[in-house]
Amino acid sequence: MIIFDCHVLKMLHLGGMASADCYRPPRRMYSQALSLNAYFSAFNLARIPNADISAFMNPAQIRRSIVVCSASLIVTLMASCSTMYSPAPPPPPPAPMHAGSGSSRSDAYASKTRIDERPGLGTSAGQERYSQLETTRMLRKSDAPDAVESFHYNDEAGARAMAGVMGGSMTKHSGLFPAAGERLKVGLVRYGDAYPHYDVNGKRIVIGENGGHYEVRLENRSKKRIEVVVSVDGLNVLTGMAASPKQRGFVLEPKERYDVDGFRKDRTTVKSFVFGSVARSKAASTGGASNVGVIGLAVFEEDEARAKAELQREQLARENANAFPGAR
Repeated sequence: MIIFDCHVLKMLHLGGMASADCYRPPRRMYSQALSLNAYFSAFNLARIPNADISAFMNPAQIRRSIVVCSASLIVTLMASCSTMYSPAPPPPPPAPMHAGSGSSRSDAYASKTRIDERPGLGTSAGQERYSQLETTRMLRKSDAPDAVESFHYNDEAGARAMAGVMGGSMTKHSGLFPAAGERLKVGLVRYGDAYPHYDVNGKRIVIGENGGHYEVRLENRSKKRIEVVVSVDGLNVLTGMAASPKQRGFVLEPKERYDVDGFRKDRTTVKSFVFGSVARSKAASTGGASNVGVIGLAVFEEDEARAKAELQREQLARENANAFPGAR
């Protein structure tokens, strides 16, 4: 009977633990059982010998023990529940990405992927060819070009799509076309024959072919000496760097024709212009392909008055040249 009453006391405490199920704490019952075991150990209920249990069998003492133990159990359960439902600490912030590590590599990969997916033509640097280039003196009339113009190129599908975006009437032509206020006639040629082009409200789109090489033909239609800075896909064809109208170009005498035949490597060698994919273009290999499909022309006229005065000074110097400077 005494042992039974002690078990009733333990069952009352365990019943208090079971009442916590109504809160449905997730995956925390094992830790509560540990708290209850520690609680029972604190009261040494499990260690009371049978001979001493009768000392606790006074009804008043039993009731007082039940009240005290129940109150302690409630406090313990409330503390456990508050711990179980307290918000979890925020996760630590992610480690910073360092420049030049995975972030830049992934950006480069994404950029490469976008370039690979772009349709249409770009210009690649093809085989090396012998091409002699001579230097000459040119006095520009102004630091600013007298005319800046551009035209586009693409394959048939891309040219038609671009013409549709531009709007207006579209006509297909063969041969060269005027540029820079009639100072030039230009076009892309292969073996001397010009690629066809679309004329859309005065804007030209040359129709190229994947794998075909080309040259940029320049014909000086004026009676003046001019200099033409040429860019392909945003690159100066003389340097392969980002183009600017203030850079040097090709000097054409009146009525002279010249075919720009590639990206120049040195004074005697070029790498030919070849229609190819955007991903394989010269522009893509130099850091970006946002300007593929465009040919740029910046035209400077010569300052004829300065050129004439300089020529006269040169002739005076020659006239006064001494044939025997070593004679005394």
